[in-house]
Amino acid sequence: MAAPGGWVFLINDTNDFLPWQFGLKRWTRLERARVRTIFSERFLALAPRPYLMFITPEKSVAYQEYLPLGLADLKSSAERPAPWLTRQFPAQIHYLQPWFERMKRLGFIYFRGDSHVNWLGGYLLYRQVIETMERAGLTSRAAIGFSDLLPELAGFEGDVFVQLDETQRAEFAQDADYARWRAMLEITLKYNIHPDKVRAREVPLSPEAKASFHGRDLAVYETDDSRLPRAVIFRDSTATESIRFLAEHFSRSVYVWHDGDVLADIIAREQPDIVLHFVAERFLATYPGALPLNHAAP
Repeated sequence: MAAPGGWVFLINDTNDFLPWQFGLKRWTRLERARVRTIFSERFLALAPRPYLMFITPEKSVAYQEYLPLGLADLKSSAERPAPWLTRQFPAQIHYLQPWFERMKRLGFIYFRGDSHVNWLGGYLLYRQVIETMERAGLTSRAAIGFSDLLPELAGFEGDVFVQLDETQRAEFAQDADYARWRAMLEITLKYNIHPDKVRAREVPLSPEAKASFHGRDLAVYETDDSRLPRAVIFRDSTATESIRFLAEHFSRSVYVWHDGDVLADIIAREQPDIVLHFVAERFLATYPGALPLNHAAP
């Protein structure tokens, strides 16, 4: 869906998020009870190690004021899955909308033509995760400061922009072309850790890991500081721009992209001190059918 100012929003996605955002769809009482049970069983199975879930808001929530067709004036439902889950389990589940609402005053934190946070958004997401870990009692190194980053200009097109209907492109271009960068929809700042500050390195997967994993992506990072905790991070694309920052805080961290599952076999093998879980808000709709733990990767 094209919007004035050269913005594009995701609609008609698999999970049909906009009806959830505005309360046209919602979990039934039985579905809510099922979700409470799923998380309660997950917490129990992973105890005593902390489990922290971070829900990244949809761009239509974070920048509702930019939605077209009168949608900017509607009220987002407080009973949609993300805020409801945070109210049920405030110690373990963290919806990042309030944080992003504060931080977006520093600059755009989503790509204009994409459904994901941009490079600034990925860094700010990371900072909130580290602060939350500290409040949960997990000791790691101090957060990487903004002054330790090296900015560079980078162009970006976007996963939503490339799907824009051809009939909308001419009207969309009237605004977008004021800030287009050659073939890219936008140009913005990408933030990298200063090379002198980088400690984490990606390491090859073990034969056992390669043989047992059949998800979308599996990556392992290590540092030489054995005093740092070990982590398993279950994630989707919302955490992609945060990985290089997070890896600096663990002696060993394993990043698992597997359909939103929490995989028991990887936790058993890695014996982490903490389990982190990143999920896009729109994927929560199907949670009543989830498993507390998936005990075998398919």
